[in-house]
Amino acid sequence: MIKEQFQASYKLLKKHLKDIDEDKATFQPSVANNNIKWQLGHLILLNDFLVFETINGENALKQTAAKYFLWGTSPTDFDGNEPSFKELNLLLDEQFDRIFNRLEEQLMKDRKEAIVLKDADIVMENFNESIHFAILHTNRHFGQIVLLKSIINKLSLD
Repeated sequence: MIKEQFQASYKLLKKHLKDIDEDKATFQPSVANNNIKWQLGHLILLNDFLVFETINGENALKQTAAKYFLWGTSPTDFDGNEPSFKELNLLLDEQFDRIFNRLEEQLMKDRKEAIVLKDADIVMENFNESIHFAILHTNRHFGQIVLLKSIINKLSLD
């Protein structure tokens, strides 16, 4: 069932991203802490960490993208070296393929180190736990992307 949840979430996300260009993706409404590009980059980075822990054998959170999309970052951290919105869309496709093709084996593994979300009193000691949390994480940021897109489209019409 979790495979189908990932599939549905990523399919809906891709549907909402298809008509967003780099300008809309990088526009930050004054009422928002970030933009669509940051939301997408954060979703991709954290899902790599939650589902796989490593990318090419290295800790996902120590990858270059972490400096742009990790908790506590914002579009003000962008310096022109971060992935473009188009590149993030390609990474999203690649990530979905990796998740979809390796999900069952990941669900059976233990994490090298537990993930502890102190403010929510959540501890994820294995991938089964963090992968289920990844669905919540995906849908939370998907909702933020839809909201930002709606605000931007409304501002464009005014």
